Amino acid sequence: MFMSIRRYRVDPAQRDEVVTMVDDGWADHLRNEPGFLSYHLVATADNELVSMTACQDEETLEKVIQKSGEWVGTHLSGLNVKLEDSRVGKVVSHLG
Repeated sequence: MFMSIRRYRVDPAQRDEVVTMVDDGWADHLRNEPGFLSYHLVATADNELVSMTACQDEETLEKVIQKSGEWVGTHLSGLNVKLEDSRVGKVVSHLG
C-alpha cells in the first residue's frame, strides 16, 4: 500500500466551500479508480487542510496524484488554495 499526504493552505472563509467541492466532485473520481483504497481530508487549522490518499500500489497512486492536481487546477482555481507540502511513501505499518 502507498500513501500520498498533501498539505494545503486555504482561505479560512473558503475552507468549508473547498471541503464541499472535494466531497461533491473529487470523491466520485476516486471511487471509480481501480486500486484506490481510501481518502481522508483533515482540517488541521482554520486555514489548513491535509489530504491522505491510499492506493494498492505506487503506479495507481501516481496516477491518482496526477489526476488530483488536474482536478484541483480546474475546479478550485477560483479559490485561495495553495499546495504547501506533498509527501509520498510506502505504508510500512497499518492498523484499522
